[in-house]
Amino acid sequence: MKLGLFTDPHYSSLKVTCVTRRPSLSLGKMREALAAMADCDLILCLGDLIDDCGDPVKNREILTQAAELFRSSPVPAYSLMGNHDYHAFTREAFQETAPSVTPPPVLRLCGKTFLFPDSAYRADGISYSGNPFDWTDSFLPETELDFLRTTLADPETAETFVFLHQNLDPAVEMHHIIKNAAAARELLASSGKVKTVFQGHYHPGHENEIDGIRYITLPAMCEGEENRYAVYEI
Repeated sequence: MKLGLFTDPHYSSLKVTCVTRRPSLSLGKMREALAAMADCDLILCLGDLIDDCGDPVKNREILTQAAELFRSSPVPAYSLMGNHDYHAFTREAFQETAPSVTPPPVLRLCGKTFLFPDSAYRADGISYSGNPFDWTDSFLPETELDFLRTTLADPETAETFVFLHQNLDPAVEMHHIIKNAAAARELLASSGKVKTVFQGHYHPGHENEIDGIRYITLPAMCEGEENRYAVYEI
């Protein structure tokens, strides 16, 4: 099967942020990526679909535009929520504004299992949703680790791929790494079922292999004027 991936569009009305980002170009970039992925079986954005432009009404317009683009795809297309999405919306408000855009926790397709654990928690176990948070403080609480254990132990779960916004790869810049990443990596490796972990958040991108599992961090779509997306045959 073919899997289409991109991450960190940061779509907003702002032309330039953080010197190198071009958020207002991202709707066009996403449209181009979705067109190039028309023969894929599944399309995923790994988070930070939108960025907070400082105006709640404008934020809703921006998210609605992105959601309409995703729903127009003939291929199932979903987006995780990243820290920038949570700056603008609670989880409930995001899902209400962009219905059917966030994936279910588990997808089974073409004999493969796709898992979407939620790392949008502070190290004290409090969800980002509706609460103050520091983007460098991300964590997989016990409920999410239990979700991974239970699903990976299911006999129906065979070849498995895991998708997060924040990073499990210890080789990326430290502020982007989930606080209990080592425990999560050990859990995934012990299952013997996980082939690849796909991540966003760290804009330069990175690839690594640990305990037989590939860790692929995609480069951010919002950086500069060029587009960034990938199609993987798995």
